[in-house]
Amino acid sequence: MTANLVKIGLIATKEKAKTFPTDFEICFCSPLKRAKKTAEILVPYLDIKFDKRLMERGVGDWENTPLTDEKLKQLSEGIVPPNGETYKQIEKRVLAFLNMIKNNYSKEKVLVVTHGGVINTIYKILGLEVKTIDNIEMVTIEF
Repeated sequence: MTANLVKIGLIATKEKAKTFPTDFEICFCSPLKRAKKTAEILVPYLDIKFDKRLMERGVGDWENTPLTDEKLKQLSEGIVPPNGETYKQIEKRVLAFLNMIKNNYSKEKVLVVTHGGVINTIYKILGLEVKTIDNIEMVTIEF
């Protein structure tokens, strides 16, 4: 099974869309606003399927609050914010998404528009080296 993953980002999305492949058969996307807009620009010809399992890490009580340097430091150290998601919870939902893709869409050319943290989680689940990914960069994975 091959899937193409795109990290969201609105800056330069319209420019990237001019050279973006147009042979995808299905697109799954995080329902968050930035991801939705990115997918709509990149693949306007597809009926985009939004999936909550592709959302960025839930930071619980820190949602909609400024991410201070101290909070960013805590997140990088693996500290879970109050009522936030643990890495195990993220891995569980992302693995469920990957299994659904593998079981139901193995013959289609799949595009997944999501967040950097989700892509990193996919790399970890599949035992791949985690790499830095630029906004609107597409990576192809096989699983």
